[in-house]
This record gives sequence, C-alpha cells and structure tokens, in this order.
Amino acid sequence: MKISDPWISKEKFKNISKIKEKISYDAYIEFIDTHQDYFTWEEETEQGKNTLKNLDEIPKAFRDGILKSHSKQKANAEFNLKKRYYEVVVQFNEELGVIRTTFQKKIKKHHLELLLEMANYLDALLLVDGTKIINKETLKNEIS
Repeated sequence: MKISDPWISKEKFKNISKIKEKISYDAYIEFIDTHQDYFTWEEETEQGKNTLKNLDEIPKAFRDGILKSHSKQKANAEFNLKKRYYEVVVQFNEELGVIRTTFQKKIKKHHLELLLEMANYLDALLLVDGTKIINKETLKNEIS
C-alpha cells in the first residue's frame, strides 16, 4: 500500500467537507501535550516565535490564519538541521474536525504506529486517501 500524508478522521471520506463527526480538539491537544518528547507546537518553534513577534508586519487579511495555526493547531516533529524545516507536521482542522499530516520524508512504520496511536486515542481512524483504513493488521502485514 502506497502511503502519503495520511489523515486522521472519525469517518472515511471521499469528500472531506461531508464529514459529520468531528475529532475533539481538546483530546488532540492532550495527545500532543503528552508527546512533547516528539512533537513541538508551531508557536513554540523558533520560526513560530518570530512570526508571532512580527505579527504586526503581516497583512491583516492573513493574521487570523496565522494566529489559528499558532494556537495549538499545528505540531511539528523531526527538524532537519541541514534544510532548516520540520519533516513531519500534523495539523488539526477545527472547521472539519480532522487532522492532516504532511511528510517531507519517506513515511516509515514508526511514523504510522504513532499516528495510529493518536487515532486510537482520539477514537478515530488513520486513513490513506480518506478511504483506506490503516490499523494494526495493516501495519503488521503490509508495511515494513
């Protein structure tokens, strides 16, 4: 199974805007907060701190989006010192009640195990393309 940027959602979806049941934002925060050894909130990164410090220089039209992503919506992991960016990003979408992941590297089994742990904690599903479920069996049989 080819996996790129899996989603965490309460239900499978073909059209993300039709999702009815939303993930708990508070539970998402709890999970990230209990995994601070791996994840860093966007607003706690060097770049995030600089962005917030210079918020007045950002056009007003963009400030709400910046503030939203800097208020425990986006968590980063695996900082690449050479390239100067985080290679793993999880971001909660409050409007849709889902979590989007972005990987700037090959997804490995340990990444999926952590995301599956998060999905289970949130009583949600770990999905590829919104339609294929990744579970313990999938990890054991199809992913090396």
